[in-house]
Amino acid sequence: MKCPLCGREAEGELCAYHAAAKGAVEAAYPRWARAFGRIDWKDYLDSVKRNPQTGQWAKEIAEFLRG
Repeated sequence: MKCPLCGREAEGELCAYHAAAKGAVEAAYPRWARAFGRIDWKDYLDSVKRNPQTGQWAKEIAEFLRG
């Protein structure tokens, strides 16, 4: 199976790089929600995509999860 984001071999739905980025993006959401008081999941993903400090794989995952 191939990763839908980059075409690399995937053990599950995603390659190892995008799977790790997905885990990091999902794990950071509760911290963002606490820091911002309340932030909707989709607004969070948009913020991740716009953040210049966000890595490329995380931006790609944010777009993927946003749908």
